[in-house]
Amino acid sequence: MIRWLPALALVFVLAWIVHPLLLPHQVAGHSAYVDLSRSEAFHQAVRGGDLTPRWLPDFYYRYGSPIFNFYAPLTYYVIETFRFIGLSGMWALKLTYLLFWLMASFYMWRLAGEVIDRDGAYAAAAAYLAAPYLLIDAYVRVGIAEFAAFAWLPMILLGLWRSARETSAFGPLLAALAFAGLMLTHNITAMIATPLLLFFALVVALDWKAALKSLSSLLLGMTLAAFFWVPAIIEKKFVHATESLTGGFFDFHHHFLAPKQLFVRFWGYGASKPGLDDGMGFMYGELLWLAVLIAVPSCLLLRVRRETINIRVRVAAFFAAAICLLMTLPVSKWLWESLPLIHFVQFPWRFLLPATAFGALLVAALPMLVGERIRRLVVLALVLLALGASVQYLQVRYVYHDVKNNTFAFVMANQLKQVQYEPDLVRPDHFLTIERIRQLGVTSTAAHDYLPFACTRPPEALPANAVEASGGNLEILSSSWGYPFVRAETQALIQEDVIINQFYFPGWQVTIDDAPGVIRVEPETGRMLVAVGPGRHALKVEFKDSPTRLLGKLISLFGMAIFGIWLWVAFVSRNYYAT
Repeated sequence: MIRWLPALALVFVLAWIVHPLLLPHQVAGHSAYVDLSRSEAFHQAVRGGDLTPRWLPDFYYRYGSPIFNFYAPLTYYVIETFRFIGLSGMWALKLTYLLFWLMASFYMWRLAGEVIDRDGAYAAAAAYLAAPYLLIDAYVRVGIAEFAAFAWLPMILLGLWRSARETSAFGPLLAALAFAGLMLTHNITAMIATPLLLFFALVVALDWKAALKSLSSLLLGMTLAAFFWVPAIIEKKFVHATESLTGGFFDFHHHFLAPKQLFVRFWGYGASKPGLDDGMGFMYGELLWLAVLIAVPSCLLLRVRRETINIRVRVAAFFAAAICLLMTLPVSKWLWESLPLIHFVQFPWRFLLPATAFGALLVAALPMLVGERIRRLVVLALVLLALGASVQYLQVRYVYHDVKNNTFAFVMANQLKQVQYEPDLVRPDHFLTIERIRQLGVTSTAAHDYLPFACTRPPEALPANAVEASGGNLEILSSSWGYPFVRAETQALIQEDVIINQFYFPGWQVTIDDAPGVIRVEPETGRMLVAVGPGRHALKVEFKDSPTRLLGKLISLFGMAIFGIWLWVAFVSRNYYAT
């Protein structure tokens, strides 16, 4: 029975921690409305026939936004899959959280059990799924993309370990798929994790051939995701991202942590602020600190077989976690001011995410400090300790929309029964219909992050029609928005401009009576202008791939071909490896 107690305890910890998520109420958080509005607009685009939405025409009072040309889309595809089977927007979002939570727990358990200790793997998984920063992501920040990144990191590390040690012919493919998944889930986490993953792969590799195989798997993952990150990097000059995402509140200088914040327990629903006045907690976690602080010294103290405890893994995880923790502190300011693109990380405390992954891996080694007779009991104690440490971080609050006062209503768990007697309180996913998203001019970003650069005067109201006439010599017979296109029938006495009520962004193409036309950009508003001659004409303005997006797709197709060949070789050679 003792043999199964750690596993049963881990299942109990997971059930206890996700319970607040699975109540039929929307968890309140910084990005709760953002994710709901994005998923709703994404859902409408897919329903409208655009299966690869990059341009969402419903944002900015229906003038559109190229948000998914820059924001990683994978989690929204998962949400859409749940919506496809009939779930509401809120429940689709909740089950997406649950799916990635389960993935994070399973792959940390699998990783720790394979590279450090099978018994200690339960403690590692418990420490990971109950880590303070993970719970803050789930119940305070409520950002599905960054939260989902927790699932990919142990999966990548497992693939790199298998690649470096040649324990499986499919290890490089696992690493490649997971790395592509990370890049398509949260590009910021992918950016800060890539050097750490390279470091881990090089340290644990037995020889240069194994290191080359590991590095090749990461490169393959990059090519698989190139259809997203190539245009995201190259075409960012066409939106206001640089100044919007790195200036003002998002200037990283305002968000370094004081060292004591990594040790002090604090739970709040506010935001990050300069100095020590943060409204949210940034504790690293007692179990994680314990594992990091004794990881390397214990390697010298333990008298166990060399193959039982891999010193290289522990050294790599220790230094990776230490680097991440240092990157949250002001001492790393010179690095932040020197490295390219790191300004887009915005918050130095984002490094707590990979620090949590590497720290949790080291937790698996803690039970090895004791004898085998009591090891499982120690594992059980560590699992329960992870649960006990998480209790303070489960003070979850929920959000409703007060339609009477047009404001938010925050409800703690012990107040939920009162909600059913408040007719003016509406669930956010019921409030954020696509019609209301259009009417409110939702941008789904904190500022004008992805507003096309051609627009310097954002709209303030919903246009009456998809197109309009620029003068009295032109009549709009009909017009309609589509996904992602605009159609119109016009009648002109002389040559006149048709104003297309969509922002211009590279990729828009126009046909006039099925013949290619020319698009111009209206100053300040960023709307598209199309000149039509006398007579009746049929216009179609459609958003298609730009040359940059085509390049990204070609690179990804090449990566898929390499992946397919590598997969075939792995199947052929599977009898020569321990799978």
